Amino acid sequence: MGVQALIVGTLAWMALSTTTPSEPAITDLEQRLLALDIPTATAAVERALSEVENPTALRDTDVLRVTSFLALAGSGAGLLVEDIQIEVVPGAHQVDAGVEVVEAIIDIRGDLYDLPIFVDGAHRQRAVGALQSLAFDVQPGGEAHGRVRFRYYRPSFQETAWIGAWLATSTAGAAAATDVLVSASELQSWRAFNERGQERHRHAMTARARAARELPPNLVDLRSTGGRFVWDADAGIAIR
Repeated sequence: MGVQALIVGTLAWMALSTTTPSEPAITDLEQRLLALDIPTATAAVERALSEVENPTALRDTDVLRVTSFLALAGSGAGLLVEDIQIEVVPGAHQVDAGVEVVEAIIDIRGDLYDLPIFVDGAHRQRAVGALQSLAFDVQPGGEAHGRVRFRYYRPSFQETAWIGAWLATSTAGAAAATDVLVSASELQSWRAFNERGQERHRHAMTARARAARELPPNLVDLRSTGGRFVWDADAGIAIR
């Protein structure tokens, strides 16, 4: 059994042991942990992590960079970005296991014809953002005020505080494996996240192409008459 498989298997066994007490299993698990070559295991897991960490994910450390980029994309298109909020989409992990979905909610105003420029420019970043919706009120002449939603994705990391607590009450010496087991949990989360990465990318590109196809021709009359329009990645555009 390879080092990575041993670590991941041990992690799963530990999780089972916390809910299904079994003295022989716990004893055997402790023996496996004590026999583990920690430096070798750590190097193996860290190497695997470096291979699966995905730059298209919106991590907590990326939030400021992404919001700043969106603000610059808006101003670069000639629009006024009034506010940007990042919110978790509740319940989305139930549809795509192992993935947490967040949305950038951008309140913006400016000329209607500048919106497609902003939408296209906002896609040009490392974290994959899928245009989800636009909803704007438009005055005759083209002054628009509304909201844009971009959807981003990141791994749904499992709680790992229990690992150290479990090992602290285990056999002396077993706690040395805490860090490598925590890293192994992170490795599992990244692998689960990557399983549907290409599908998420295709969805983002499809939404981008649909917006580029539907927005410009439909905004011509709206600029003259005023009104309200809503665009959705799945339903397309509706003018009211």
